[in-house]
Amino acid sequence: MIIASRQARNPNAMPPIFLPAQYWHLLRAITAALLLVTTAYAADSSGRRIALVIGNGNYQQPDLPKLSNPPNDAEDMARVLRGFGFEVIERKNQTLEGMSRAIAEFGSKIGGSEAALFYYAGHGIQVKNQNYLIPVNATIESEASVPYQGINVNQVLDEMDNGKSGVNIVMLDACRNNPITGKFRSGKTRGLASPGSTPKGTVIVYATDPGNVASDGTGRNGLFTAALLTAFKGKDLSLDGVLTVASSEVEQASNQAQTPYVNGPKTVQKNFHFRVTLDPGPREIEKTFWTSIERSTDATDFESYLKQYPQGSYATLAENRLTKLKADEPMKPAAAAAVSSAPPSAFDGHWAVSLVCEEVRENGVFAKGYTYNFFSDIKDGQLSGQMGQIGQPASLTIVGIIQPDGATEIHATGLTGNPEMTLDHKRKGTPYSYHMRGSFTQMLGKATRIEHRPCEATFIKN
Repeated sequence: MIIASRQARNPNAMPPIFLPAQYWHLLRAITAALLLVTTAYAADSSGRRIALVIGNGNYQQPDLPKLSNPPNDAEDMARVLRGFGFEVIERKNQTLEGMSRAIAEFGSKIGGSEAALFYYAGHGIQVKNQNYLIPVNATIESEASVPYQGINVNQVLDEMDNGKSGVNIVMLDACRNNPITGKFRSGKTRGLASPGSTPKGTVIVYATDPGNVASDGTGRNGLFTAALLTAFKGKDLSLDGVLTVASSEVEQASNQAQTPYVNGPKTVQKNFHFRVTLDPGPREIEKTFWTSIERSTDATDFESYLKQYPQGSYATLAENRLTKLKADEPMKPAAAAAVSSAPPSAFDGHWAVSLVCEEVRENGVFAKGYTYNFFSDIKDGQLSGQMGQIGQPASLTIVGIIQPDGATEIHATGLTGNPEMTLDHKRKGTPYSYHMRGSFTQMLGKATRIEHRPCEATFIKN
């Protein structure tokens, strides 16, 4: 199914000063536990459901207006879909490279799944009856440049076709007027084009009819996405029921000027249901918490468990594991020496880095999200990278070790930039530091922040 609309983030933002590392480990483990339980319930009932949700609003080209709603739309849709048992890949304010990577990740996960759902909010443009989703770094000089600067919706459909998912749903909240009509010769500049051939079992939904434009809305969400969120709270959670309610909401709010467009088998719309997942009980949460850390080699994970469950079912095991890990700590220098004596790494080279930290809210304080793009180098397994000038605000330095098997440990330090990007709104130039863990192949690397706010770094070899 395809549903269409539009929305911003400051690229100069810096990570904030955060909560103690032990508290983050606790949150990380609990979150992993809840996700594992939800996934287990979904798998037990009727198969895996995978969703890719993208909201682009912080456009960089002057001819492409910034959009306030899409990041909110993506955040709210992702939250609702997780509540329906979907495994969600959530991305906001993505570059062309970022969107391509996310779609490839989506394609790698949907094989044999019960349902694959793609949602996009942001600018969308049609060229010669082809629909393109526009990344935030697009520079569109002419109609001919769109296929090279945007993501063709057919790219998503091809991934779905290859994955052979039982049901395909594509939601595009992107049917707005072409903001750069003066550069186009085709004259077809309003809204999206009608879809062509689609994979079997695919339902495509636009925010409005092909060739028409959709409203951004005046609140937190675009008009169409706001209607979907309302429909998801209704009693009829069949796809058909959700779309019927959403369409009615859109028509009423727009005084009949906008009507969502649906293309796809009616049987799929009637038979597919957004099911509410069951809430796991306390014992199940503790069990899954323990399962998520029982093979960990990080003592802090077991300290977090004992703090949360001092009389828990696995307390004795946790204490024994913690004692052993602390006893083994003197061995770490020897292990590090062994790594440093390894032959030159196959990962050596020049790597482009994209660091994405999502917006977060904690204790009533909101921190904006941000994306950093810079370069790093790996030589003899030693990673180093720099964004900005060392010692100046809005700077970031990363250093790390790439093991022969690709396992990665990274240490990040720097000085904060915009205070709005920090959880406690620290003044500009405040020092910060954190750690990341991940893995590398010879051409691609991923690392995730393991303390404080969630962040992910993607490395691509040049």
